[in-house]
Amino acid sequence: MRPFGRPLLCALAILALVATATAPPGAPAQSRLRVLATLPDLWAISRAIVGDLGEVQVATRPGQNPHDLEIRPSQIVLVKRAEILVRNGLDEDSWIDPVIESSGNPRLLRGAPGVVEAVRGLSILKVRTGLIDRSLGDVHPSGNPHFTLDPGTLPVVTANIVAGLGRLRPDLAERLEANRRAFLDEVAVAGRRWSDALAPYRGASLVSYHDSWPYFYRAFGLEELGVIEDRPGVPPSPQHLVTLIRQMREQRTKVVLVESWYPTDTAAAVARAAGARVLVLPQSPGAVKGTDTYIAHLDFLVSALAKALGD
Repeated sequence: MRPFGRPLLCALAILALVATATAPPGAPAQSRLRVLATLPDLWAISRAIVGDLGEVQVATRPGQNPHDLEIRPSQIVLVKRAEILVRNGLDEDSWIDPVIESSGNPRLLRGAPGVVEAVRGLSILKVRTGLIDRSLGDVHPSGNPHFTLDPGTLPVVTANIVAGLGRLRPDLAERLEANRRAFLDEVAVAGRRWSDALAPYRGASLVSYHDSWPYFYRAFGLEELGVIEDRPGVPPSPQHLVTLIRQMREQRTKVVLVESWYPTDTAAAVARAAGARVLVLPQSPGAVKGTDTYIAHLDFLVSALAKALGD
């Protein structure tokens, strides 16, 4: 048989390098983790776990309303490159499904080994029962998806992430778990600071524009009096607003929370009529400069709310 020529040997060498670079998780030559989170809160949490073991990117911009997204080519590129997807697991990020289909990356399809659903094992608030139709607005039938705003959910959420990452990269399982424990220790320390800051206001009633905060309320002993947008995505009726204003006056509600991506006109009118004030808060890490970690984000939320309640 004729020996291989130099061009063919070079071509084979290049193919071998490409095969190694694109080897699936678990192959002998291991690369850094390539993780994609659907939402900024999961991005911040995943970064704390992955640390220097890989790269964590996010499919949405911090401060962007996840209920009103336009699919961009850059999102398809991110999905195509990722080997692991960390998703909320409820309806908050269902927009990612058509992006995954367009990307042609089967590793991130629902039910695939490369998909982590952060919600697994959590007790979910406000699960809808009965008939659900468009008259109710853009409701979340599976329950309220904003569970990471309660630090008490993080042991379960982070365990889900570590389990998912370790499933594909068992060689990193111990280091990922060590990062997880270090992160939870930091959150526990910060949690005492947050609880102390809001302790004087335990039992205080609050109103929000969108139903984003029930887990946050639960975490810090606050009471939800009502939601201005009682049907998500549908303008509130005058009757609903009149009733809510009356309740706010009776309960002496001082603060109306508005997520930073919503207009404040209606909330400001309600607050004025009830003798309260509007507090605009970012719902996700990174929306305000210096808050791209989970702890920094909660620091900002707690500090701003404590100040508003104390004024």
